[in-house]
Amino acid sequence: MEGDAIHHPQHGIGTVQSIRKRSFSGPKGCRFAKLFFPRDEITMMIRESDLADTVRKPIEKPEARGVLEHIGNWNESVSGSWKVRANAQQRKLDDGNPYALAEVYKTLSLLQKTDSLSAADRQQLSHSEQSLAEELAVALEQPVSKVFRYMEKAACQ
Repeated sequence: MEGDAIHHPQHGIGTVQSIRKRSFSGPKGCRFAKLFFPRDEITMMIRESDLADTVRKPIEKPEARGVLEHIGNWNESVSGSWKVRANAQQRKLDDGNPYALAEVYKTLSLLQKTDSLSAADRQQLSHSEQSLAEELAVALEQPVSKVFRYMEKAACQ
């Protein structure tokens, strides 16, 4: 587990730096994982027993291709009310599922071309775009700049 790549819904791709027994307030001798996320330059300590609920393994190349395909095929309508839309999009962002991130990205990318985005929409578009591009870049072994182009091309389909 030490050295493994992980994905966190808010902080993106990271690494398990170490797993050790630590004593903080609470049960003595619990094992904690020390995680590092380079995009936000943040280090986080999480109880080892909570890892599965907090982070997941990054996707691999076949699933990354599926996510790009999903961006191209996604055509569901969204609410015209920015508040309803923002709440629905935020639930998807908090989940961290790459297919849900793809839906947020495509929905808001297309909306941006036809209408102005609210502040919440802009923030959610930026978050979905960054998180998705970062994870796809790792899976496809491509630079993030190239993955952005793949995503833009898929969103225009």
